[in-house]
Amino acid sequence: MNYMPRVESMNPVANAPLGEQHTVILFDQIKSAGHVEYTFLIAVFDNTSEQPVYFVASEVNSTAQTRGGGSHYLGVFDGNGHSNLGSSDDWGDPKKFFPEAIRIAAEAFGVDLSET
Repeated sequence: MNYMPRVESMNPVANAPLGEQHTVILFDQIKSAGHVEYTFLIAVFDNTSEQPVYFVASEVNSTAQTRGGGSHYLGVFDGNGHSNLGSSDDWGDPKKFFPEAIRIAAEAFGVDLSET
């Protein structure tokens, strides 16, 4: 993967299959290695190579108090770049972030979550 979140450490919370070819792992307690702080991450791993191929991140919005917006951004790393899907206080809440992040990853990989 050419481009992914820079972290020093993170705590795995749970994992589950994402279709037949991938596994999704949920993380919290993330120590960032760069200037972007992450509250939560999900990583999608290819089952064959055991390498990460996709991330959805809860990124702290450090300018929320001065510029407005939600407390966290929803970011996607597809291996070639980063997309910002907007800010919301919801992305700082694990009960809201994790289901949405899994839905986004499932959509990216063509997995129907109702069949799992």
